[in-house]
Amino acid sequence: MRILFLTGLAMMAFAANSLFSRLALVDGAISAEAFTLVRIVSGALTLSAILLLSQGVKGFYHQWRIGLYSGICLFLYALLFSLAYTELTTGIGALILFGSVQFSLLGMHLFQGHRFSALEWLGILVSFTGFVWLVNPPSSTLVIWPMLAMLLSGISWAGFTLLGKQTGAALPATTKGFVVASVISIGLIPWAFDTHTISSQGLMYAVISGAITSGLGYVLWYAVVPKISLLNASLSQLLVPAIAMIMGVLFLRESLTTENLVSMGLILGGIALTLYQQHRHSGD
Repeated sequence: MRILFLTGLAMMAFAANSLFSRLALVDGAISAEAFTLVRIVSGALTLSAILLLSQGVKGFYHQWRIGLYSGICLFLYALLFSLAYTELTTGIGALILFGSVQFSLLGMHLFQGHRFSALEWLGILVSFTGFVWLVNPPSSTLVIWPMLAMLLSGISWAGFTLLGKQTGAALPATTKGFVVASVISIGLIPWAFDTHTISSQGLMYAVISGAITSGLGYVLWYAVVPKISLLNASLSQLLVPAIAMIMGVLFLRESLTTENLVSMGLILGGIALTLYQQHRHSGD
């Protein structure tokens, strides 16, 4: 029961990332670039403090090469994520993001030589159908560029995930990724926005997103992952878009259309079928 509670808490934190981003960006309380900068730096400071308290200075000695690559992926993920949420609703953004992550990981699995079974291909086809329905429902008013930005954000996050799997210690690797992403953000972003456009409310949302729902959320998730199966970890993340969609309806009064529900069912259901079939195949 404790593991189930902690897993649910981590998924709530991931969904809250989408909510706080949308809250900050929907009314222009802060620019997407400034939100990205504050979020990443806040996350880096939080994770660095946790790493320092738990492992001391020695926790910062190694894994900087992977930290460099993961930091680049993290920066791209966070910036594209923020830019996309200037237009996308909370639930739709999370759906595209996590669908893109899972598709990217499945694509890497295929690239590494794995062959999908008929049921796995069926699941992928069902999910792809859901994406097509999402992009072009009969009454669609969605703008394409933010959807593409969120797709690329998901691909970047998948790269960050794959790099993290190469290390045996998730917290030091994640911290170094955030530190590198912070250096990139500080070097590239400040010229892109006017500090007079940053409100205290937007700044607060960015700090919460970086320090709590990102920094502490990732620590919580990496504490849970070793105690559950890979299948349960993957399937758990499919709950995030649904939670984010509910949060958007409750806190931002975003509409919940039939098209959105059908798309979510197809995308998440198809991915779940593929992941379950992979788990059965690997267990044979």
